[in-house]
Amino acid sequence: MIVRKSLVLSWLAVLVIAAPAALTGQTVERITLAEALRRSEAVSPTIVSARGALRSRELAVRSSTWQYLPQFTFPVRADLNMSSGESRLNPVTNEIISGNVTDPSYSFGVQANYTLFDGFARTHDLRAAQANEVAAEAQLVSARFQNSLQVTNAFFDALAAQELLRVNEAAVARAEQQLRVATARMQAGSGQRTDSLTALVQLGQARQGLLQAQAQLATSEANLGRLVGVEGRIGAEEDSAYYRTPSIVDTLGIRREAELSSPAVQAAEQSVFAAKAQLRAQRSGYWPRVTASASNIWTANKGSDYELRDRRALSIGLSFSPWTSLQRETQIENAAIAVDNAEAQLADQRRQISAALTQYYAALANARESIDVARISVQASEENVRVTEQRYRLGVATVFELTQAQEQLTSAQVNEVTARFSYIRAKAQIEALIGRTIE
Repeated sequence: MIVRKSLVLSWLAVLVIAAPAALTGQTVERITLAEALRRSEAVSPTIVSARGALRSRELAVRSSTWQYLPQFTFPVRADLNMSSGESRLNPVTNEIISGNVTDPSYSFGVQANYTLFDGFARTHDLRAAQANEVAAEAQLVSARFQNSLQVTNAFFDALAAQELLRVNEAAVARAEQQLRVATARMQAGSGQRTDSLTALVQLGQARQGLLQAQAQLATSEANLGRLVGVEGRIGAEEDSAYYRTPSIVDTLGIRREAELSSPAVQAAEQSVFAAKAQLRAQRSGYWPRVTASASNIWTANKGSDYELRDRRALSIGLSFSPWTSLQRETQIENAAIAVDNAEAQLADQRRQISAALTQYYAALANARESIDVARISVQASEENVRVTEQRYRLGVATVFELTQAQEQLTSAQVNEVTARFSYIRAKAQIEALIGRTIE
């Protein structure tokens, strides 16, 4: 009877161990975090868009600068004047003049137009364009660090999934060892059938956790691959720096830096400056406009035997529009509204940074403390499993106590992995906020 039960348990163990595992091991390219960040910048839509916006702002600055230069045109013209009528007699020469007359002519030259005074509109437009360029540069820096945060999170998701896979593989190995011990004890007549069944259930649960870890790893690596521009899975390369003791961060200095010079604040400040410059440019419409133009045209026609004749002209004009049917006033009011909106955005951006830093600092401190607690918990759980296994082999401890000790060890190992990478993620969030790396 005992032999028959042993055979049944053995067959059940084989079925559990040989259960088909989804997502079996495959060759996956592994890259470092620095390589992932470098490759992601080339394919990130956010960064590509930010670079395009910066190029557009640079062109706007050039265009505003060129407004200070005179505008040149080079007119070239050819005319053919034809008239028809009756022939007539020239009373002086007594010659008959034909009524059909053709008078071809041509001209070419150069013209120049220049605005002498426009109420400083060009100056304000240039300053607004320069402020928008600086804002675009800050937005590009912000986009890079936001992309860095996203890639860093995906990278450590993949790395944490690798760690959790190892934890679950170790849990399966412990469960298999427990099943072998329980089966051997039952075959020897010193064990109970419930111990073997409990060990078998524990093994099935461990393998289910392993399958879930494999699925999580595949998902994380596929997401990392998408961010670095690869249609497939990309693995995360480990680095010993990820396992060092976390350094203490200067929270007060970083808070002052973030509130004064973070990319988001810089972009908002330049937006305010640009909006004010645009408001001043709209108000310049109340000033008169003074323009100058000069030209030098050479003309020739059939009557002068196509001899070129030089014509020069110089003019200075003043124009003033006292009434524009409220169009100018409407544009000024819209520009003033844009200033109010930009100032409100700047104030809100500073409040957001302050609130975000408070949240990230709390997460950083919590993760730092959790790392030490989790490391001690793993050491204690490993020792508890070792002692409980010895007591179980001697028949002093029950299989329930051994299973509980192994579950505590697995949970402690998972908590250690989670705490370690939670600290790195919180640090990456602060780096994305201030626009630089924290040593």
